[in-house]
This record gives sequence, C-alpha cells and structure tokens, in this order.
Amino acid sequence: MALGTLTTDNDGLAAVNIEAPAVNPSPTGLFAATAWQPADGPPRWLDNGIIIRQKNFTGLQAAGIWAADWCANPDDLTDDDIKDGFRLANLEKFDPYVVWGYDDCDLTKPSQAEVRANSAQNLRLTEQSLVEREFAARLLDDAGTPETATDIVDAVSQLEAELAEEGQVGVIHVSAKWAAYLVSAQIARRDGSAYRSPLGHLYVFGGGYVQGLGDTLVATSPVLGMQTAAETREAIKAEHNLFVAITERAVVLGYEYAYTAVTVA
Repeated sequence: MALGTLTTDNDGLAAVNIEAPAVNPSPTGLFAATAWQPADGPPRWLDNGIIIRQKNFTGLQAAGIWAADWCANPDDLTDDDIKDGFRLANLEKFDPYVVWGYDDCDLTKPSQAEVRANSAQNLRLTEQSLVEREFAARLLDDAGTPETATDIVDAVSQLEAELAEEGQVGVIHVSAKWAAYLVSAQIARRDGSAYRSPLGHLYVFGGGYVQGLGDTLVATSPVLGMQTAAETREAIKAEHNLFVAITERAVVLGYEYAYTAVTVA
C-alpha cells in the first residue's frame, strides 16, 4: 500500500498504518561465512569472474615421510624413496552473479522514497539465499559424485575425516533443514552467531541450500568473495502512475579446494 493511502472500515475511520521495522538477513548463511576481499579499483572480475590460485592444498601428493636409511647408498634407493610431487591445478574460474531487488508504487514523493527503500531491502534480505541456490550447483560439480551416509551424524563424520586428512579447518555447506538435527545430535555447537562441528569446521546453514543441496552436504576450504556496492536504478511509467526502483549488485564467491560430498540416504 502506498504511503498516504487510507483504509477505511464501515464506520468511516481510517486504519492506522504501522511501518514494519527492517530486519536483518540470517547470520548462519553463506555471506556471513565469506571472507570478503577488498575491491580496490574497477571490478574487472565482472567480465570473467575469478580464479583462486592453489596455495594450501596438495592432495597429499607433494609431501611424505623419508623411509630409506639415512646413510643409504644412492644406488640402493627405489622410486618410492624419491622426494617428488606435483601441484594441484587451480579450480575452474568462478563466475559472478548479479542479484537484484524490485519494488514499485505510485508517483507521490513519499511513495518514491518507500519504493527505493523497499527495493534495497528486498535485495538485502534475499540475495544471500538466491546466491546460495546458484552456488550449490558449483559445489556439487566440484565435489564430484557424493558418498552415501546412513544418517546425518554419519555424513558429518565422513566429511570431518576427509577434512582431517588435509589437516585444515574447512566449511561444511548444508541445507538449513538439517540444523535442528545436528544440534539435537550434539554435533553442532554454537560459536557466536555461527555453528561449528565437533572438530571446529564451520557449518553454513544456507536457506538457498534447502533446494540447492537438499540431502547432500559438501565440504570445502574457506569461502572467499568480492562484491560491488548496491546501486538503485529507477524509472517512471507516467501512463500507469507508477514509480519503479531496482537495487542490484554483483557478487562472486569461490574457494580454493572442494573436498567431497555426502548424501544422507
């Protein structure tokens, strides 16, 4: 309803309009878990996305334990004694998303101000979930064919084992529907506004993961991201007495390594 519009009952008295307070997006979603990088200068990643260069992951292919005798003759060494390895290839580039929020109403000045504010709030509240839904497809693609778990505890157990082999703290992406089960099973402990697994990995309970991941959990390295400032663009459709505003921004997210995926049977 536009500002200034009166709603009357049978007695002719106008109802009182009370503005709903602006609420905040979920603190347990993907954006809260993202390490946002400074975006100095023009956002050149808008055209071709970003590539995150491998630095912390070898897939256990570039390290080992020296098993030969300290004083072994070089001629006695075998191929297994050679200290050798390779660097994993970078993941494919991560493409940006353009997320927008919309609102419209009549051409009065109070209404225009309301439309601008509503379009910005629509973006603010929905962009995380919308991006999560799209990001889920990339998670599943990078993680490969999921393993199968008998229940949610088994799923987290398998992911933690995989994470432990690399010896790092990672992120477990999981549908928000599993949060109550994980807390009930006492394998999700609260850490400020976030939740962590028994071994300290960060859960991302995404609203967009409800559709995007369903019953599948995916473990990755920490998520990095960049975003542009939100910009509001507006238009007037005088023939319809309509003022329109769209607030949008570009977002790109990525990670260095995808461990594995597990589906709860």
